[in-house]
Amino acid sequence: KAADELGYRPNALARSLARRQSRAIGILINDVSNPYFGEMYSFLAREAERVGLDLLVAPGLRSPRGETGLLDTLLEHQVAGLLLLSPSIRESSLTAYCSVSPTVVIGREVSLSSVDVVTIDEALGARLVVSHLAALGHERIVHITGGSDNRPALDRAAAYRQAMRELGLSPELVPGVFAPSGGRDGVRALLDRGDLPSAIFAANDLVAVGAIGALRSVGLRVPDDISVVGYDDSQLASLDLVNLTSVQQPLARFGQLAVELLLERMAGRRQGSRTERIPPTLVVRSTTGPAPVRH
Repeated sequence: KAADELGYRPNALARSLARRQSRAIGILINDVSNPYFGEMYSFLAREAERVGLDLLVAPGLRSPRGETGLLDTLLEHQVAGLLLLSPSIRESSLTAYCSVSPTVVIGREVSLSSVDVVTIDEALGARLVVSHLAALGHERIVHITGGSDNRPALDRAAAYRQAMRELGLSPELVPGVFAPSGGRDGVRALLDRGDLPSAIFAANDLVAVGAIGALRSVGLRVPDDISVVGYDDSQLASLDLVNLTSVQQPLARFGQLAVELLLERMAGRRQGSRTERIPPTLVVRSTTGPAPVRH
């Protein structure tokens, strides 16, 4: 009651200094405009709260330069560890931060001995998409990418190429970005060529939604004229107006593993790096159907 009357708030930083142990961890979010990261954060926050950790959140906008500033700020607040959601900065820059604080990277492969990784099995995800479309009779399956300057997009594109070749199909990539504009621009590029594929594998759900909008704007029907598959199975994908076939990432497992690995690092119980590739599933909805017969 006295604290409420005086407006007193405990100083968490001073408390951690007195105990010589902080319970605050920093979370860097790659892109706050992407609903996937909001969902991922909710699972991380739930798990962190369960084990008694406090969170400091640094919201990014797909900017490597911006991320370095955000990481500097988190470390200035003496966080005990870092959870990085698909960071876009280069590994060489990432090394400096990871040497200062225990770190787990989520959603991106890195090859650093002092960093743990929790990510999706990209090869399996692409294989699920391509196999599903091939079973529906699709042979020309185009991948609209998430960009050429970030590791998750490059890994997903590589997995797509491999999955296509395993089935004896020819990969075809159209440049994009992890945003609706990437899907719109990708479809417009295909329309300008005058030779549409029968299916599009989008780099994420935002790209897929942008592609569907561009297709419908010129009178094409999804999936009657062309099928579209997304990636992430974000809340966007399950909306009735979208109802998107998408690769589902088990985000609850991501959150549990990431916090578990970080706690191990913070406690000094392990030195070597550990990489966990979690298998995804494919959620089939109404944006995929049999390949159309074209004359």
